[in-house]
Amino acid sequence: MTMTSVKAWSLLLLPFSLVSMGKAECPVPPMNGKFVLSLESILKNSFADDSEALVECAKGYERAKGPTSITCVNGVWSEVKLICKKVDCGQPKPSPHMTYSSPDGTLFGAYIQPICETGYDLEGSSFRQCLVSGWSGKAECILSECVFPDPIEHGERVGPKNPVFNDVITYSCNDNYTLVGNSSITCGEYGEYSSPPPICIVMITQTKASTTTNKATTTDTTTASNFSHGGIGEKLTNGSSSEFIL
Repeated sequence: MTMTSVKAWSLLLLPFSLVSMGKAECPVPPMNGKFVLSLESILKNSFADDSEALVECAKGYERAKGPTSITCVNGVWSEVKLICKKVDCGQPKPSPHMTYSSPDGTLFGAYIQPICETGYDLEGSSFRQCLVSGWSGKAECILSECVFPDPIEHGERVGPKNPVFNDVITYSCNDNYTLVGNSSITCGEYGEYSSPPPICIVMITQTKASTTTNKATTTDTTTASNFSHGGIGEKLTNGSSSEFIL
């Protein structure tokens, strides 16, 4: 074969080589939010014709059905037929005196709100989110507490030293003192009492001197009233007796 013939065959085969080279590679396949390339496939910069790339569900999703691979065909990737669904965290473990509000459901990304029974305070996360590892945060309901009230003057208080919801503190006054206010107060659901503590005030009693003074005043007033009753009278004197003529 002459040199001219060899060159001619090379020129004829060149287009086929270029076409073959064009079919040989696929770019890195684009992924949406539900799918990602496997670690093995991510490390590749290019994919030969008829090669496969492995796909898997993104974090927060799990495989429902479908193949986990796509194929490079003439420089174009086949359709991703893997079907992924959101992870369902389900209901959190039950906790005493607590319920959950879950208007968004329990799937990946959703938030739920813990709610305590009356008389209990929430400690921990006020909202919890469904993550890959499960529900975020922790929460529990603790019985509401009240501060033991200060003592009152001239009286006594009786009740638990560490009062909690619905506990009652009762009061009484010493002798010669009277109680003003409520004789008992109750620890409420928000750590506050149902009313302020009462006070003890001294009892006011009438003494003998004041009673005598009051009687004398009453007698004087009555006599003066008799003198003036019916107008001004004329006094007549007859020996040692005196009379008023009205």
